[in-house]
Amino acid sequence: MKICVVTPYFQENIEWLLQAHASVKSQTTEARHILVCDGSAPAQIPEFQGTHIVLQRNYRDYGNTPRLIGCYNAITAQDADAIAFLDADNWYYPDHLRSLTTLAASTQLEAVASARMLHRLDGTPMMKCPTVDGNAYVDTSCMIVFRPAFRHLIAWVLQGQDTAAETDQFLWRLLRDSGARMAFVDRPTVAYRTRHQVHYDQAREPGPINAVLRVDLHGDRYH
Repeated sequence: MKICVVTPYFQENIEWLLQAHASVKSQTTEARHILVCDGSAPAQIPEFQGTHIVLQRNYRDYGNTPRLIGCYNAITAQDADAIAFLDADNWYYPDHLRSLTTLAASTQLEAVASARMLHRLDGTPMMKCPTVDGNAYVDTSCMIVFRPAFRHLIAWVLQGQDTAAETDQFLWRLLRDSGARMAFVDRPTVAYRTRHQVHYDQAREPGPINAVLRVDLHGDRYH
């Protein structure tokens, strides 16, 4: 199975982006990483393995247009069988892709999502996220979509600017409402580096300086 992982980024912390890329390279099942630079200076990644697409402007839609461009490259240039997503400040645990693709193959699924682990900004683990449950919320970085459902990936750019931050929820609902065979794996195999005060409140510990105070429980956004 040919798996591509799409990561958009804009002025990302290079150490975080390096960790995201390293986590793709170290997956227990092979995957090709597609980085999409959303109009900032291209990141310099030593020993980069994959495809690096550099866009000439920032689309200001929370990475949705870059994700669709990455999907297009995966489908047309790389003949992908599955497309997963990983935001640049997150990373995969080593068996993330294997666990999702094994389940999908055994039950003929078209999309799968996993739970996630919340991590502090320094990378240390905090707790399993109580919000991402595959029903009320999913996380972009926890999703993988298989070839039979690729036609739905256009949903990354169907939302207006006012709702673009919630496109992952829209895509998941669209898949479900279309009758796609889907599943949620309630085991956290994605590390989510959180800036959101609500997560620190849930863990009953103080948040970081300049924590994001607005309510955004799934929160995998960049501007």
